[in-house]
Amino acid sequence: MQIAVSLAVVVSLTTACSAPSAAPPIEPATASLPSVDRSAGAGARASLNETTGEVVLPMSAYWYSDRENVMVNTAVAFLIYDCVEDAGFTVAPWGGGGKALQDYRYGQWSRSLAARNGAMPEIRMIPGVMDEQPERPPLSAQQQAMEVKCTSSVGRAGLPELLEGLAGDTSLQNQITRNAVALTERDSDYVAFRQGWEECVAAKGLKVAEEGSWNLKSSGSKEDEIRGALLDLDCKEASGGAGKPYDILAQYQAAQMKDHQAQLNALAEEKAAAVEHAKQILRDHGVADARL
Repeated sequence: MQIAVSLAVVVSLTTACSAPSAAPPIEPATASLPSVDRSAGAGARASLNETTGEVVLPMSAYWYSDRENVMVNTAVAFLIYDCVEDAGFTVAPWGGGGKALQDYRYGQWSRSLAARNGAMPEIRMIPGVMDEQPERPPLSAQQQAMEVKCTSSVGRAGLPELLEGLAGDTSLQNQITRNAVALTERDSDYVAFRQGWEECVAAKGLKVAEEGSWNLKSSGSKEDEIRGALLDLDCKEASGGAGKPYDILAQYQAAQMKDHQAQLNALAEEKAAAVEHAKQILRDHGVADARL
């Protein structure tokens, strides 16, 4: 989820992290929705990793993975470092990785993570391509100004920000993703799933935090959070399985993709080229292939 490397925050490569796949990563579309027959994507399923909290959907192929995003942002940072050094300043590049949040747009769905975190999303570490460096020494005002200038001049260095949910993104892939979110929420199977879940949690003495939310009210204690999350999952299982909303979402994505596959193929090529370009920049700056 969506942070470009910024020298305004002292060129820290620790900012080169992926967009959190949190709930919701993007807002549902507010414009009129296309008519989409979900059955056209009936074979699509979401892949939910019970250990890491990662969710892979059909459109995930057209966004950077968490690892790819770290590499691209690190490559951009190196180009900014080059600009600063060309201006006569010494730069000590920072290393490190990133963090990503479990996707929980439909609440908790992993029983193993619920038993550990309750309703809170899992935070997974994304390995970096450089070891984290010691804290940077204070910078002069002149160097800080040059870093800001270089950040602006380098920009994204031609490397696209292929991250789900970026504000103002009007790309095809974001339109498909946004439409799928909104269509899912209007789908009769989803509505029935949601209603069954609400009735079930109410019968267990639990209350939804607010209308439309997948969060439940809790006393705030860890034990109560875990208890509530496990009961929440019991209710989702009784309504068809905690992964059902994600499968519906996957099917709406897949159904829309059929009419745009040529454009999506071109996008996949663009992404692959950007990742390879980023890897070459990293190689040029001494990062071993084994780290890529």
